[in-house]
Amino acid sequence: MNVQAYKNIIVPLLHETFDERESENLFKITLEDYFQKRYYDVRTYSLNEIEIEELNYIFEKITNHYPIQYIFNKAHFYGFDFYVDEAVLIPRPETEELVHWILTDNKQADLSVLDIGTGSGCIPISIKKNKPTWQIYALDVSMQALEIAQKNAHNIQATIEFIQCDILNFDKNFVQQKWDIIVSNPPYIPYAEKSLMSTSTVLHEPELALFVPNENPILFYDAIADFAQNYLNQNGKIYFELNSFNAQDVCQLLEKKGFTSIELKQDLSGKNRMVKAEFISN
Repeated sequence: MNVQAYKNIIVPLLHETFDERESENLFKITLEDYFQKRYYDVRTYSLNEIEIEELNYIFEKITNHYPIQYIFNKAHFYGFDFYVDEAVLIPRPETEELVHWILTDNKQADLSVLDIGTGSGCIPISIKKNKPTWQIYALDVSMQALEIAQKNAHNIQATIEFIQCDILNFDKNFVQQKWDIIVSNPPYIPYAEKSLMSTSTVLHEPELALFVPNENPILFYDAIADFAQNYLNQNGKIYFELNSFNAQDVCQLLEKKGFTSIELKQDLSGKNRMVKAEFISN
C-alpha cells in the first residue's frame, strides 16, 4: 500500500477525534517521525505489512489522546529536538516566546541564569546554546525531570548546572550564590480549570508540573518572587510565563514585593503570557 492510499484510510479516522487540519498534520508528522525523513520524501513510499502494523498501533494511540511527542520521545523547541516522556511537560510554543524575550532583551556577554521548574530543560538549554558564555543553572523538585533535562543537555551539548530542590520548601543554607536572571514557567492551572484542558494533557502530562490549588493559583509565583528577592544580583531580572487569567494578579504581587519596571507581554495569540520585572537589592 502506498502512503497516499494509507492516508486516505487513516486521516478520516483521525478526523473523528481531531479537526481536519490537525488530522492532516498528525498524519504527516507521524510519518516524518517514524521514517526520520521529511514528509515530502516519504509520500511516495510503498508501505510493507510491518510498517503498516506499527503505524496502525501509533495512530490508535494518537486517536486515544496519547501525545505524539511521548510516542516518539521527541519535542521540537527553539530549533532543537528534546527528549520527553510522561515525567515532563511537552514544551509549548508560548515558552519559546519567553526564551526569545530573554535572549533579545539581554545583550551582556556574561550573565548567570537560573530556571526554576526546568522539566525537560528546554528553557535553560535553549538559552545556553544561544548564549554560550552565560552561566546557566536549572532547578526542579523532580529527580525524574532532572534526569531527562540532564539527558537533553548531554544530547544537545549544553553545559548546565542542575539543582534538585523544592522551591516551596527550600533550605536557605542550600543555595550559596546569586543570579542575574531568574526565569520560571511554574505550575499555574487551578484544578477548577482542569475541564478546560485538552484530554491528552490531563491524561498524560505530569500533574505536578501543571496544577495548583484553586484557593492559591499564584502559589509558585509568590514563592519564586520571595526566592528572587534573596538570590537575584543587584538590578537582576525575573521572567515568568503566565496563565492569562491571573496575569494581573502576578504583576500586582511583584509590585507589592518591591519589584520595579514590571512589563507584561502578550504572546502571538494576543494573551497576557509573560512578565518581566527588576529587583534592586537592599
